[in-house]
Amino acid sequence: MGTKTALLFPGPGSHLPDVLGPFTAPGTAASDALATVDEVAVKYGWGPVSDALADADATPTTHPELLWLGFYATSVVLAEHTREAGLAPEVLMGHSGGEITALAVAGALSVADGARVLCERVRALAASDLAPGAMVVVATDAERLGHLCAALGDWSLALAVDNAPRQSVACGHTGAVAALERLAAAAGWRTTRLAMPYILHNPLLAAAAESFLQAIADIPVRAPAQRVHSPLLERHVTRGEDVRDVLACHLVRPVRFGRALAALHRDGIDAFVECGARRVLTDLVAANLPADVRGVAALAQRTSRAELHDLVAELHGDGTADPDAVVVPPPLKPRPGPAPSPAVTEPRPSLPGRNAQTAAPQHGEPAASAQPDDPSAAPPASTGGRLPGNGALLDELREVYASVLQYPAEVFTDDADLEAELGVSSIKQTEIFAQLLDRFELATPSSDVRVSSFRTLGKIAGLLRDLADRPAEAHH
Repeated sequence: MGTKTALLFPGPGSHLPDVLGPFTAPGTAASDALATVDEVAVKYGWGPVSDALADADATPTTHPELLWLGFYATSVVLAEHTREAGLAPEVLMGHSGGEITALAVAGALSVADGARVLCERVRALAASDLAPGAMVVVATDAERLGHLCAALGDWSLALAVDNAPRQSVACGHTGAVAALERLAAAAGWRTTRLAMPYILHNPLLAAAAESFLQAIADIPVRAPAQRVHSPLLERHVTRGEDVRDVLACHLVRPVRFGRALAALHRDGIDAFVECGARRVLTDLVAANLPADVRGVAALAQRTSRAELHDLVAELHGDGTADPDAVVVPPPLKPRPGPAPSPAVTEPRPSLPGRNAQTAAPQHGEPAASAQPDDPSAAPPASTGGRLPGNGALLDELREVYASVLQYPAEVFTDDADLEAELGVSSIKQTEIFAQLLDRFELATPSSDVRVSSFRTLGKIAGLLRDLADRPAEAHH
């Protein structure tokens, strides 16, 4: 029996700078799709998404279209190429905003209307007095997190996302989320605040959802031409009425992604292809399903069109591929030049504070799989509470990142950008840094320190040295 594949679509934050060039040659369907998304973005007062995606210095703050449409544009472009390469998935499934992408790729919405839906979603949130708040990833299951929210008794708190057995997301008013973080820390659960301007998937947004539905009432919907599974509805989307149901509950119902993965696996799906930038959902496949289920990141980092087509052929061709192979696009080759210097020569950003419990990621993305306490996730530390010399520290960081991410150690040069060049999501960077703190017995930096802004091993080594230079104190 051949491989049965699901195509997965991530949500906000799943984009990488300057990676779509090989996939958007003029006159192709992918190029036309990107141009369509650009036109919608401009109509809503933003800049073209393609320009923001091509700008390595663009951020969601300076280019809001990057956060709200960057993931969508990336996925629709990649979907055209997986189709061209011959991938015939049994089912499509999205995560949060990625559900809209799945509906567009399945033909239930046009590409333009899918982009419009996402833009109207932002308008509805921006107009709501209740939408500003906070979202936090907690390293526990959805049931326990739900009980924790209920125990605090704040009506704004709600479970927003059920990602994996050890990763869930809650949201609510900022003060309530801060109280939740303190209670989670007391329970020994790590937390990571998401850098989202609005909350999502919370009953608090009922009025915003009504405004959203009124704004998109004229958008035509059709029965999907491909099978679609909705983590929001926890069932398949087969009719136009089902599409309307997804849109109606989009802002107020939790994303049950872990359950949805399990349901598809029970239906016989044994391979999942993440049709987006980086490997956020690929990590969730590994966190939820047996080890023999394959998770493939189509664009974990800069990849050529030929490499993507080869990946699809290897996965969905004759079924004879090595099941033990690491099925991600080949990592970048090491940069030419001298060997890594034993000295850390990059400037070290100053630390504004200490003793905080989390470090926030750069983008409001769905979280990658959280296994911060798994002793098998990285090699054992060679030092206890003291950092090795500069050269040895960089070697040890390379060993840890290579072990956790399953990349060759040589790609982790001192100045390789973890996110832009190697496709390591900000959430995953935060998780690995938490392992490093435990490994070297260092205190957690304050929440003002954004771990994802230390984007090279050289800068991470500098941050660790700054922490190690502080007076010893207990950390959780």
